[in-house]
Amino acid sequence: MLANGNPISDILTRVSSALDIPDYVYEDATIKYEDVGAWLGDDSSELKKYSPEIYPQGSFRLGTVVRPINGEDEYDIDLVCTLNLAKEQTTQDNLKTIVGNRLKLRPDFNSMLEQSRRCWTLNYPAQNSLPKFHMDILPSIHNLEDEPTGILLTDTELKLWQKSNPKAYAEWFYKRMEVIFLEKRAALAKSFNAKVEDVPEWQVKTPLQIAVQILKRHRDIYFQDQPDNKPISIIITTLAAKAYRGQADIYDALESIVQDMPKFIERKGDKWWVTNPVAEENFADKWNEYPERRTVFIMWLDRVRSDFATVKEQHITEMTKSLSPILGKSIMEKVAFDMGLSSGSTFLLTKQPQIPPLGKTDHCKPPIWPQNLLYKADISGSVHFNRKTLKKLWTISERPVPANVWLRFRVNTNVPAPYEIQWQIVNTGEEATKAGDLRGGFLAEGNNYSPYHWEHTLYKGTHWIEAFVIKDGVCLARTGRKFIKIR
Repeated sequence: MLANGNPISDILTRVSSALDIPDYVYEDATIKYEDVGAWLGDDSSELKKYSPEIYPQGSFRLGTVVRPINGEDEYDIDLVCTLNLAKEQTTQDNLKTIVGNRLKLRPDFNSMLEQSRRCWTLNYPAQNSLPKFHMDILPSIHNLEDEPTGILLTDTELKLWQKSNPKAYAEWFYKRMEVIFLEKRAALAKSFNAKVEDVPEWQVKTPLQIAVQILKRHRDIYFQDQPDNKPISIIITTLAAKAYRGQADIYDALESIVQDMPKFIERKGDKWWVTNPVAEENFADKWNEYPERRTVFIMWLDRVRSDFATVKEQHITEMTKSLSPILGKSIMEKVAFDMGLSSGSTFLLTKQPQIPPLGKTDHCKPPIWPQNLLYKADISGSVHFNRKTLKKLWTISERPVPANVWLRFRVNTNVPAPYEIQWQIVNTGEEATKAGDLRGGFLAEGNNYSPYHWEHTLYKGTHWIEAFVIKDGVCLARTGRKFIKIR
């Protein structure tokens, strides 16, 4: 189905999908950075008194990640770690050291840890179905002159604290596409039969985000032989967001953005500026040290305009061929294959995790109450890193969930109170069988009136949970089985 009836917009949408980080990789990366945050703020940590807060910044937060060009590259995820310390209480060196020392105390982190001028990097190897990626952890403190979200960063090559505000930048970026973002999120919620707030922001893709992904991929290929002149992503993202005018059609958005991006490059005195929209910061400061970088940036934008103007006039089959040298052969082979324009694709997807199907269930106990199902009940659920906080990572859907996370289930029912809820958890598969933990009986939750129940994901496979609403010894409603797949 074509995006707004425009063939090239449909192609660009598919390119974005192929470039994007897969949902399950995003989820596993989220679990990993929650793990880092939990370790830094654990009761045993000397950092606990500073209330460490860890959160993503950059493309991972903005929804503009692009997959590596080849298998030798890797995804990168940028995190901020903010400690509740005053500037007078520490130094840049000390701040970075205490964060690094805490990370080194955990053997698995220590084995992956590297130091750079501003951050600590954890290099996660490829394992199971996950690609390799690295996680940059940027130590910071609050900037009291830029409350509530401004931060001060360390830099071993600079004496002064560096100012930043990634939370405010993300808010600004989403504000630039707010109308179309809300429309697309509502449409996704309707297609999922879910509440709008249950659709994660990272599952929504707008023309601005797609345009940024397309530009970043074009840049990656165009500058392969001149990496020193390669424009940094924050310049592309900022200029694109400033140039975006709310277009719903993806090609119209891309064409307009590329045309107008140079208008937002400023000249202040004798300096070139690409101004951070939420802080007094020049993203293009290196252009003044290396003037040729601005020159090649303008030349690159001219090339982008020329490339896509030429492609726009072609037949859809020719479009996919013409885009191959500028967006990547394997990406365009995947797009052509998905559109039925070719019979094969060499595109290497990250291997999707294989979930064992439902196993034997003869250990499942039948209900022990008489049933008079006069009322309704259903189960909703959410994924959490731990039970210490109620921070929800995402809503449980049809997608598999990772191992070693917590699931919080809720029964929604119209049975008049008071009533009790009985839960039945049925595990299946080889791992649960070997562990002797197939379960299958019934358990009441606490005082029997709570609509909530927690489970910890342990065994790879397909399992289910069901709740029975009991009143005066009779089952008046049951939720039906909610299947949970653990990867």
